[in-house]
Amino acid sequence: MAIYDSPRFILAVRVVQGILTIITLGLTAYVADWWSGYWHASAPSQVNFLLFCSIWAIIALIYLIVVPWKFSHTQAHHKFAIFGFEAITMFFWFAGFIALAVFLGDRVCFGNVCSAAKAAAAFGAFEW
Repeated sequence: MAIYDSPRFILAVRVVQGILTIITLGLTAYVADWWSGYWHASAPSQVNFLLFCSIWAIIALIYLIVVPWKFSHTQAHHKFAIFGFEAITMFFWFAGFIALAVFLGDRVCFGNVCSAAKAAAAFGAFEW
């Protein structure tokens, strides 16, 4: 059995994914809150999409942790279902951090909120 098949290794990877997701969730929520407070308008769609990616990843992580652990002998633990959740989550993260990075690339920004937005894009890239 390879290390990649070990349940402990998979759980460790899921914990790291969860930590990165919570960090990205906090950073994007801070940017969205600042934007709506300062400009009195909705945050840019790129920030909102990365916020969605964080929420989706939490839902996916719940499925990817609970189903193999509790429902390993049912149809819910099918290899294509797990692959589907992983693939959709990967595409969301890729699109999210690229969109935010492009949005920030041609903007003049400064201060804590700019640093938080750049950090959110970086952590989104790590999560991808």
